[in-house]
Amino acid sequence: MKRFKQYITLENILCLFVILSPILDIVSFVFRNTVKSNLSISTFLRPIIPVIVCITLIIKGNKKQRIRLILIALVYIIYGLLHLYVMKNFITGWSYGNELSEFQYTLNFSFLIVYLIMYTEVFRNKDLSKLKKAISIMLGIYIASIYLAIITKTSSYTYEETQIGFKGWIESGNSLSTILLLSLFIVLTDIKNNNIKWKIYNIITVVLTGVYLTTLIGTRTGLLGFILVIGLYIIYEIVFSKNKKVIIIGLSAIAIVGVLVGVLGSKTLERRKNIEQESVTIIDEATGEIGCMTGDLLAIKNKILANEIEYDYMSEAQKESVIDLYNYSKSKGILGTDSRRLQLVFNAYLVKNQKSILGILFGNGYKANFYELVMENEVAAFIFNFGIVGFLLYFMPFVIIFVYSLISLIKKIKKADEEWLMYLSALALTIGLAWLAGYVFFATSNMVIISIISTVLLKKSKE
Repeated sequence: MKRFKQYITLENILCLFVILSPILDIVSFVFRNTVKSNLSISTFLRPIIPVIVCITLIIKGNKKQRIRLILIALVYIIYGLLHLYVMKNFITGWSYGNELSEFQYTLNFSFLIVYLIMYTEVFRNKDLSKLKKAISIMLGIYIASIYLAIITKTSSYTYEETQIGFKGWIESGNSLSTILLLSLFIVLTDIKNNNIKWKIYNIITVVLTGVYLTTLIGTRTGLLGFILVIGLYIIYEIVFSKNKKVIIIGLSAIAIVGVLVGVLGSKTLERRKNIEQESVTIIDEATGEIGCMTGDLLAIKNKILANEIEYDYMSEAQKESVIDLYNYSKSKGILGTDSRRLQLVFNAYLVKNQKSILGILFGNGYKANFYELVMENEVAAFIFNFGIVGFLLYFMPFVIIFVYSLISLIKKIKKADEEWLMYLSALALTIGLAWLAGYVFFATSNMVIISIISTVLLKKSKE
């Protein structure tokens, strides 16, 4: 019993939490698709470990630490209540969500900060080797489950409507792409620090992940992201270690990927071609022209102009914003399939037309509008849908960590190594993808990886 207890440490519990991430994602996907519910059993299972760890930190921490954690919790609770109070005024019949779904998202983002606090507090003065090994195991579980799903023909499609790409038993292809890419940053830097068995395991995992991201998943994030990660790794190795074996392995990986894409093709390229074909099939029935918005939005636009919208289905600000979006899209020649750009423009106009100071400060609701206009661009969503205060509370901590680590790297340039640069690049890519692709901070398992990357950077900056 005593021998067993020595393994029950906060560090080991948090490493276990990392390893459980893909399993919880799979459970969530299977449950949702079997029961046909927005709620999943993993929604209740996932918070158990974080809650236990945070309570332990508060109980065992010194007075200063205890007060700090309680104050942080109060700030996020107060913001959450204010956000829900303000956003409920923007809910209409047009809304994709309601107060309950907004509460789930607000709680989800609060756990993003909980994860960050957990890992930075627990591993502040601890060795990080176990944490990195946990990421390697996690990546192995993800990639093994995906290939198993493909082989057994039970994989879901990344783009269900066109049946392009495979994402295994995971909910979102875009979030899965980011999870795998960010994990690769960690696994690659840890390859040479492990024994021969772990080296072989990590190399096989990296190769299988690369093949999947570039040929099978169907997302630009996967294809371009893998090339970027491997490219950065090779550059940093050339600059710092001059390890010829590592450089040869990296260059070989890129060459193999190039051959595979050329021979087998890429679901990403197939998806791009499909989008181009779709864009010319969207026709505005009112004008007969190729649509500059999706077909559903064009139909809504025509009803607004014909004054056929039912009472309480849309607010006046929402109606004005749809017309503003149409005029802007038409003048700029935006394609109806350019969803992220349409979402961004609409939400910008919506904030302007709502003329609400409270909405600007605390957000007008993430799912308070039509489902096609719920933003994938997370940085803009933080600003518009969760308000300036939400942006500062949820997104800025990671920007601050990036800037702090970058400044520390410049000041301690002689201590710079490939690991520091790889982790810094990982956080930079995280922030970039949050703007360009989305499903980065919104994905629960991604939150764990982002928190670990931030933890390593903070530790490297203070060494």
